Amino acid sequence: MINSESAGHKRLIEYVVRQIGAGRDLAAVLDDPYVTNRSTTMDRRALLEEPEVIDAAGGAATDALRAQLDELLGA
Repeated sequence: MINSESAGHKRLIEYVVRQIGAGRDLAAVLDDPYVTNRSTTMDRRALLEEPEVIDAAGGAATDALRAQLDELLGA
């Protein structure tokens, strides 16, 4: 199970990076049904820690969304 979860996380990272590369906003990508149907809020928060996502979206964008998701998670 852990390997399949890890593979799923990697696919989400690849999807997010690809969508940002296509010109989509990070927040819109995280709200995309492909992402929301395959992840929890905590999973999406973890995506914002991935170096590939930070590089693709930029630090300011990931910081802002991190704060929003932390608020939702009560962190």
